[in-house]
Amino acid sequence: MNSGFENYTNCPMHITSMDVLIEDVSLPTSSSGDYFNQCANEEFGVPSNFKGSQKAAEGSAYIGLYFYALNDYREYVQLNTTRTLREKHPYKISFQVSLAEYSKQALKTMSVILVNKKVKVPNSSVLTHSRLDLQNDVRFQEVQLTADNSMTETDEWVTLSAEFDAKGFENHILLGNFQNNGNTQLINRDDVAYSGDFSYYYIDNFKLEELPRVNYEKDKIYVMEQNPFEPKGYELDAKALASVQKIFKYLKDNAEVQMKITGHADNIGTKEYNKFISSLRARAVALHLKKLGIAEDRIVWEGVGDTKPLRNGKLKSNDFEDGRVEFVMTKVNNH
Repeated sequence: MNSGFENYTNCPMHITSMDVLIEDVSLPTSSSGDYFNQCANEEFGVPSNFKGSQKAAEGSAYIGLYFYALNDYREYVQLNTTRTLREKHPYKISFQVSLAEYSKQALKTMSVILVNKKVKVPNSSVLTHSRLDLQNDVRFQEVQLTADNSMTETDEWVTLSAEFDAKGFENHILLGNFQNNGNTQLINRDDVAYSGDFSYYYIDNFKLEELPRVNYEKDKIYVMEQNPFEPKGYELDAKALASVQKIFKYLKDNAEVQMKITGHADNIGTKEYNKFISSLRARAVALHLKKLGIAEDRIVWEGVGDTKPLRNGKLKSNDFEDGRVEFVMTKVNNH
């Protein structure tokens, strides 16, 4: 709700608790971040304000938080979801950040914590797992985020995102740094770090969406990726690894299913080499699934070389199109 911080009750003109200014935003601790809007004065304006200058990622407003400061001082924001997330359903969360120019430190990583109820704890120190554990009836899960650029970026907005499976209780999102200073991984923007250095980020444009559940029909042949390898290679690329992750989720949630993986090669090399490389391709998928935690007896793999080309061996625009991995999901045979 109010994912871009556009809905406000009062325009920021001086230091005021952020939850008083913005609709559907609350503060989980006694500290408060800052609200910036085009309607405000120079101190809290957009793009120019007392922390630097940055245009909004979308709309005309954003917020700012201290993620790292002296004596473990932290600022957090708490957002409401429109409804409680559905158990075992996949979701994607994303938002954008930009490091304020005056910050001498940048964080290497960020995360969010999803909780089952509005959190409110005293003082402004770090909101650690142990502090959340002490709150009555609070359930939570932390989700690590991946950035599409360096967190030292001050000119442009950096998108942080993650996909996760909901546990079925999540209806509020906490954003901030949940580690104390000693455990926070930092990137120094200058050669020398001082005790008074801080890390302050502008934040905008939250998105939370439910993804379609991964499902595979039994006994149907699927192509994991069309040409998921470098020519002649067998190591999985980033796109193929994302597919393997979806396969893993499906196998984890469907214990009665086993999987057969078949590796294929083009017909450019010798028969022996093509058989060898196709086996490595199937094996790469099988090994990654085992590494993620799928039992060995649920995975069967083989390489068939160039014996089963696509389109019955007719002329193709891409010589390497036959280099692929196929898989079939079947019911576990207990006999």
